[in-house]
Amino acid sequence: MKPRERGDGWELHRGDCLGVAAGLEPSSFALIYIDPPFFTGARRSGERGAYGDAWGNDVARYTDHIGERIAAMKPLLHERGSILVHLDWRAVHYVKVRCDAIFGANRFMNEIVWSYNSGGGSKKRYGRKHDTILWYGAGPNPVFNADAARVPYDAVIAKKRAHLFHERGKVSGDVLDVSRPPNHAKEWVGWPDQKPLALLDRLVRVHTNEGDRVGDFFCGSGTTLVAAVAAGRSAVGADISEDALRVSAERLAGAGR
Repeated sequence: MKPRERGDGWELHRGDCLGVAAGLEPSSFALIYIDPPFFTGARRSGERGAYGDAWGNDVARYTDHIGERIAAMKPLLHERGSILVHLDWRAVHYVKVRCDAIFGANRFMNEIVWSYNSGGGSKKRYGRKHDTILWYGAGPNPVFNADAARVPYDAVIAKKRAHLFHERGKVSGDVLDVSRPPNHAKEWVGWPDQKPLALLDRLVRVHTNEGDRVGDFFCGSGTTLVAAVAAGRSAVGADISEDALRVSAERLAGAGR
């Protein structure tokens, strides 16, 4: 499949991920991360683009749509590869059941919680301040670079016991506390529901090795691809939106190796 655009270590394709996945080399990806529509029932818009997320309140239709595309991505993963499916409270439970059927429940590795504190609160319920990322391995031993997942220890460590602890901290739990970029941040490009570069940088470094291939077939503003290229991986992105590909190409052109 001929890319719409390519650069040093990256390529972009325009189209539905069903067709894009069918044209890519099987067993060639170490990581596929997707951030599809969340079943919000509304059109999502920002300064640089928009995408549709209205499903007529038909969660079965939504789940079939997402599940069919995840199934098409599965053959692209090599035996130590992973897929990360980023959703929120609205439909993640439905999609998890479908992913269990596609990969096998025994390939489910973690429910990763991305926690953030931006936005307002609610007087009627607890604030909804997290998304969920489902991690499935293509095989029993997907890549997991523990050192890239380390965070500082919570407790103060006495000097006499310091030798018992890793100098770079502990391996993170399954809650990743990463702030959303503010609108004035350099990385902010005005794409609706844009995810933080720090979050994708961590996921790429934990779940892949240098030189690996990373895919994002709902690539939006290209954050996954920028993180992959900056970390020395190659990246393949796809989206049905020409605006998304234009924004992604702009960011990737400045990312460098």
